[in-house]
This record gives sequence, structure tokens and C-alpha cells, in this order.
Amino acid sequence: MPDYAFLNDLEPRAVWKHFAAISEIPRCSRHEAAVRAYVVAVADAHGLEHASDSVGNTVVRRPASPGRESSPAVCLQGHLDMVCEQNLGTNHDFERDPIRLVLEGGWLRAEGTTLGADNGIAVAMMLAALESEETFGALECLFTVDEESGLTGALQLDPSLVTARRLINLDSEEEGFICIGCAGGRNTEGTVPVVRESAPAGGEALQVKVSGLRGGHSGAEIHEGRGNAIVLGARILGRLPEGARIASLWGGDKHNAIPREFTADVLIPPDKRGAFREEVTELEALFRGELGGVEPDLAVTVAEIDPPSLVLSGTSARTVSDLLAALPHGVLGMSHDVPGLVETSTNLASIRSRNDSITILTSQRSSRMSMIDRSTGQIASIFALAGGTSVQKDGYPSWTPDPSSALLADARAVYRDLTGKTPEVGAFHAGLECGVIGYKIDGIDMISIGPDMEGVHTPDERINVASAERTYAFLLELIKR
Repeated sequence: MPDYAFLNDLEPRAVWKHFAAISEIPRCSRHEAAVRAYVVAVADAHGLEHASDSVGNTVVRRPASPGRESSPAVCLQGHLDMVCEQNLGTNHDFERDPIRLVLEGGWLRAEGTTLGADNGIAVAMMLAALESEETFGALECLFTVDEESGLTGALQLDPSLVTARRLINLDSEEEGFICIGCAGGRNTEGTVPVVRESAPAGGEALQVKVSGLRGGHSGAEIHEGRGNAIVLGARILGRLPEGARIASLWGGDKHNAIPREFTADVLIPPDKRGAFREEVTELEALFRGELGGVEPDLAVTVAEIDPPSLVLSGTSARTVSDLLAALPHGVLGMSHDVPGLVETSTNLASIRSRNDSITILTSQRSSRMSMIDRSTGQIASIFALAGGTSVQKDGYPSWTPDPSSALLADARAVYRDLTGKTPEVGAFHAGLECGVIGYKIDGIDMISIGPDMEGVHTPDERINVASAERTYAFLLELIKR
């Protein structure tokens, strides 16, 4: 097991104690039983009431401190699961291995994998608050499951678990920013049939790989113009020489992560292999020029592989190449109501080769449900034109901002008192469980806060330790008020 002793020197100790404990517990989406058991054990150790619904969402209740029985009850909320991503060559087993934590320049990160601060820091803060000796009103802590694969835990939440009508979500990633709204979303998965045939003899079998991209959250960072490995890979496919054949395609993984890597196994005619390698080198330089400093580690490489026995037919290869070129990725529209806010976007998230088909996953987001309908319809039409089919799933509602929120007014006042600064207030172009919870619990007053985090959903994920300390102090003071 890794040595987390260095966390003992970090403040607040109660928060980092729990963060270290859950970092030892595998907790990918849909595999939260062990970390939920840890939460329940902490509740039992302090004699606190807890309950779970049929899918595993769990609430722990701390009664009001003496003299604070008339204070409004507050619910803190975060999710138990994490995005499980690792760099090539890391060889981390997310079903068994603990996260290897590294403290570097005031930031906590993981060695070669996602850190799990999204949303492990919320779990740690909620458990610390439940154990706190501070005096405040009734407190509920709602630990949801399976957030990262599409908010499915919240979508199946039994609303009777939550009795409080003020909720503080702890899944934001910027200190000093109070979120009061979020986008809704829906995934569109398309399948295109393909025909395979025997590979022609004599070609050179190569694997073309796009790697080194930053990736990132497909909502929070979609506007930054980061490279999408599948988009770049599609451009390489469009430059294959005549007579080249495609054997397999792979890229991306999660619907909510911008793809960092793409590979294509291809067969190149012997008389064109030299020109193709030069073409790839030129494309790498072109991509670097287009992406500038946004993707400093971008790499496009070519390596020899064993010859494939089957390849896509010429017609199937052209269909797939044209489909990838046609599918949009990135910002589709900006908000007319909130300056600077992305209203609608789409993420070309993953591609997989099957024996007789190619499957492509995309994810559409918008703060307007009508625009989700429009963008998912556009994607479905592109799949249909390519002779494929598509299904839409994992939809979740948006959260409409309420600038007159009483909880927001309290949060603003507390933040000003603690820091002397006015917090930024706005909406978030990503799915937050607040949208689902607000849909299920009519009239609940909500905000979302969190410490400074970077690179979430990627192995570059890190959390600022000092920011986490300040955020926890802000949270406790807000509950006390």
C-alpha cells in the first residue's frame, strides 16, 4: 500500500485523513460498494443515522446541535465514484490498486492516473463536517453513485432521502465561483455496419497513433479548443493513399472526456509507404501549428505491426472516413443570456471497431433542452446518412439559475466576510447532479462550490491544497450561519 503519511501535515487534517482513506479504495463508476461501506462505517462510529435507496445513494444525518434546532437543515452533496483514466504504460488496476498520491508545489496529484479529487474531496469534506465539533443546525450528507457515467445515481435517487430544502453541491472546480446553474445533456451512440474482406498481400502494416493530448472535461473545457484525438485521426484517414486499407480504429473512452488518444491500424501499398510516412510527419507539424501552445505534447507516430488478416472493404472505409469527417466536435452555440457561457456543445467521445460494425459515441450538452433536441437530431441525421443507426441515452435535465436564491445570498455574504472579496456567480457548461435533484425535489434551493482543481477526468488531474483548506473553512462557516 502507498504511504500517505505526508498528508498528516496538511490542513484541515480531518479532510485529508478521509481523502487518504478513500484513495485506497477502488471506486470507478458503478463500483462504489466499498467506498459506500467506508462512509457507513464512519457514520456508525459516530452514532449517526443513515439510509440508502435501491441503487446505493446514501444519506447520513447529523442532528442539530443543542440550541440550533430551529436553524434550516442543510444538505451537502457529492458523488462517490471517480473517472478512471491512466496514461499508457502506467499499468494501474483500478479494480484493485490504490491511487498513488504525489504532493508537488502545493498541488496534490496522482502518479500516472486520475486523482479522484473529482469528487473525492467532496466525500472527504462531508465526512469531516459530520465529525466536526462546530455548532450548527441539522445536517444531511448525500453521497450519490455513478455520477461520472451519466448522473445515473441521481437520476434514480429516491427523493425521500433528502428532507433539507437547502443543498450545497461540492462538485465545482474553482474557488471563489458559486455555481447556480448547469447544462443538461444526452449521449448519442451510432453504429455503422461495415464489410470486411481478406487483406491484400504485400502491403506494409502500420499503426498510426495520435497521443500526448491534454484531454479534459467535455463540458468545462470544451471552449478551450483542446485537441480531440479522434478529430485529428479522422484527418489522417482522409489522407490515406489510394489503395490503402483500414483494419481497425480505436480512440477515446468516456462520454464526458475529450479523447486524448487515437490509433488506426492500416495497410499501405508497398510503393506508397515512404510517401505516407512523410505525409504523417507533415500532418503532425500542421496539427502542432494549428493547436499552438494548447497541446505542447501532441505526437503523431507510425509503427510497424503484424499484418492483419481482414480489412474494411473500400466502400466501408470511405463511409467511416467520411462519417468521422462530418461529425462535429466543440462549441455549437454561446448563451445570449449569460455572457461568455457556452450554451450548446458536442463531444466526439470514442470510436471502436467491431467485427461487422463501427461504434461511435458522442455527447451533447446545452443549458436549453430544446437545443439538446436539435443537436442530438443533427448527430442522428449524420449517422443515418452514413447508413447507420443511432440511439440516444443517459439524458439529464439542466439546472435553471435562480439569482434571487436565499442560499446564494447567504453564501455571498459569508464569502465576503471571510475573504473581503465578492465571489463570482454564474452557470457551468457541464452536467451537475443539481439539475437532476432540482427536477426531483421541487423548490429546493441549491448552489455548487469547490476548490481549485485542474485536469479533471485526465491523469493530469490535481487539486490545490491551500484552496481546499479555504473552501472547507467557507463551507463550515456557511453551514454555521
